[in-house]
Amino acid sequence: MSWEEMSTSQTVCPCGKGKITQKSYGDDWNRYQDGPVIIECEECAKKYKVEEVMHRGMLTSDGSWSEYFLLPKDYPEYDGPSETATYGSSANPNWDFTGWLIQHFTEAELEETEEQLHVVKASSKLTGNAAYICKEHKSALKTVRVSAILASVERALSAYPEYVGNKQQREEIRKQEEIAHADYYEEKVKHRIAIRLD
Repeated sequence: MSWEEMSTSQTVCPCGKGKITQKSYGDDWNRYQDGPVIIECEECAKKYKVEEVMHRGMLTSDGSWSEYFLLPKDYPEYDGPSETATYGSSANPNWDFTGWLIQHFTEAELEETEEQLHVVKASSKLTGNAAYICKEHKSALKTVRVSAILASVERALSAYPEYVGNKQQREEIRKQEEIAHADYYEEKVKHRIAIRLD
C-alpha cells in the first residue's frame, strides 16, 4: 500500500528555458495527493520561490485545494504591526484567568459584571458577560461559586490599570495589523506570478 506516481503536471517557467512540475500520487485505497511544485530551471530557481495558497471549502466535506505562485526570493516577509509581537500570545484561561479576563473584557464590562456578582447569589441566574465568565471559570478553575468568580473579577480589576495588552489595546493593534496586512498583500500580489499547471 505504497504511494505510486500517477501523473506529472507541468508548465513553462518564466524565462522559457525550463519548466515547473508537480507530480501526483495515488495508493491502493484510491487516495490521491499532490507532491511539491518544483522549479526545474536553474535560472528561475535562483530568482523565485514557490508560494502555496491553500483554500478551504465552506464545509469540511468540500475539502481543500491549493493555488501556486512564483514569488521573488528576495521579497520581504510581513513585518508590520502584530498583536503577538506587541503583547505576546493571548492568555489561556486555564493558566492565567486574570490575564484572560483583562484581554477579553473592558474595565467597564468587568465593573458591570462585578456589580451583577454582588447582587446575584446563584450562578445559574447570571446573564450576559457574567454568564460567559461563569462558563469559562467553570472550565478553567472547576468552580461556579459566585464568590470565587467575584474574587477572580476583582483580581482582574485591580490588575487592569497596570496590565499591558488589555482588550482595548489588543483591539487597536488588531485593527492596525488588519490594515497593514491588507496593504502588504495588495503589494505582494503585484509581484507574484501564477503557476498554471497542465
